[in-house]
Amino acid sequence: MKEEVERVSSLASIRLSKEEKEGLEEDMENILDWFSRLDEIETEDLEPAFHPIELKNEMREDEVEETLDEDEVFQNTENEEEGFFKGPSIG
Repeated sequence: MKEEVERVSSLASIRLSKEEKEGLEEDMENILDWFSRLDEIETEDLEPAFHPIELKNEMREDEVEETLDEDEVFQNTENEEEGFFKGPSIG
């Protein structure tokens, strides 16, 4: 489990203390234990339930509203380039 915590923290670019890593190892073991308990439940004769509660789309009419102009949109950021928000480089 230690290797999994190391791998996940590396992928997420998160630095963890030794205590945090130990806590996450314990959490992951508990989560995996719960999944193995779920595997033991007999479900062969049960109908699948895709949604435990009934879902209903709430629709509203589209309303045309005044939009912001480009100067207003970018007034509080320095991260604008050619009319787009500029994010950090990756890699």
